[in-house]
Amino acid sequence: MLLSICTLTWDGLAHTKKFVASIKKNTSVEYELVMVDNSSNDGTPDFIKSVADKFYFFPKNVGFARGFNHALTLAKGEYLLVINNDTEVPAGWFEKLKETFDRHSQAGLVYPCYTSGNKIALRYWPGWRVRLLKKFSKELPAGVAIFSKTAILRDKLGGFSEDFEVAGGEDLDLCFKAWAAGYEIYLDDRVLVKHKGGGTSKKKLPNWRELYKHNGDLFQQKWRDKLKK
Repeated sequence: MLLSICTLTWDGLAHTKKFVASIKKNTSVEYELVMVDNSSNDGTPDFIKSVADKFYFFPKNVGFARGFNHALTLAKGEYLLVINNDTEVPAGWFEKLKETFDRHSQAGLVYPCYTSGNKIALRYWPGWRVRLLKKFSKELPAGVAIFSKTAILRDKLGGFSEDFEVAGGEDLDLCFKAWAAGYEIYLDDRVLVKHKGGGTSKKKLPNWRELYKHNGDLFQQKWRDKLKK
């Protein structure tokens, strides 16, 4: 069994180094590290070449959705982790998330908790619960880390919608696509991912407010029938 770990970078070399170190230290199964870069200029590409099993470099920032979707095209593993580069994974993360996924026959996506992000999955220490999320709920975890099978996230759901350009919305849209396809989504309190957060987009995109509003409006329009329920 092979696990594909996919991450996307846009500068943030110090965070990426900590991320890779945690993957190496705390991943106990055979894995491939797939890294896609959105035109970093802080030395990240050279680091990626030294540590990644597969990589790709975009000449400009193409956004979260397109960047991660390209990583998905390179993935060969049965199981899949899509994860931000400003994270650190804990010991036993794979075993717990896989257990949750395999225990539920309709599982499509499993989210760990994190130390920075939307409130529903925000934790300061790991817990013991595994929670089934309510279908088409407005309260959703951020796409800090998503565990699935490649055959589901990439092949059945088609990855992230690239209608959401650069600044948000694609992670929420993925949840709604999973529910619309009949899959269940779980939140696993037992796995706490250390997430730096801090809003790369907010720091580097001068018009991030307009972009977030545009994507938020797009999400509302796309799923308005489900949101009314």
